[in-house]
Amino acid sequence: RFPVEDAKVSWKVPWPEYSPVPFVAPSVLAAERSDANPNGWADSPRPNLAELKHRLSCEGPLFFDADQRPVNPRGRTGVCGRGMLGKWGPNRAADPIVTRWKPGDKRKLQIVAIQRGDTGVWALPGGMVDAGEVVSVTVRREFAEEVGNMASDAERAAFNAAVDELFAHGEVVYRGYVDDPRNTDNAWMETTAFHFHCTADLAVQLPLRAGDDAHNVTWLDVDDAEPRYAALYASHKDWVD
Repeated sequence: RFPVEDAKVSWKVPWPEYSPVPFVAPSVLAAERSDANPNGWADSPRPNLAELKHRLSCEGPLFFDADQRPVNPRGRTGVCGRGMLGKWGPNRAADPIVTRWKPGDKRKLQIVAIQRGDTGVWALPGGMVDAGEVVSVTVRREFAEEVGNMASDAERAAFNAAVDELFAHGEVVYRGYVDDPRNTDNAWMETTAFHFHCTADLAVQLPLRAGDDAHNVTWLDVDDAEPRYAALYASHKDWVD
């Protein structure tokens, strides 16, 4: 990254010397949508303005630079291009905050947290919204994929039934920009975070087993003295707090 001081993050601050590092991850390049790869999940290298005009952002209307690339509404990041994100502009995600009272101590709240396989950092078990997918579907799918790696069909059916009961009642606690380390000047994360509270009886029906891109999963104390919670990925701790 090109080093960016806090005082120079805003686009309103003139900075002629600013020279962000161009970067697109190999995984994004391999997944670009094209005639040869019509089902690719990543945008093409050249921004499609007709498509981007219909891409909604929680931050408001998209603005574009001289190269017709969307501009990060929160300011400079030191990196330009799509980076590790597949789409120009907002990349939409959904994150479930699943809570319970700690067994034996109803004064302490816990959340379901996963250890990310890519960074090793603890996080909420969320993920990216697929094309045409409703966020409420995404949040349930990602939760089941990342913490419900059941060994048998019977266990999976019981787990899914418990998840359906849990996710039948929830509320949106945050919708907007994410302070994500993958953000660039032209691509950034936005999410919808949902809260679902799990009763003690229902929690027993939700054995947690890491799956998909999760390395580990646990019920984590909502406590700043818990180092894994204090260092939750990106803005996840802010939403739980």
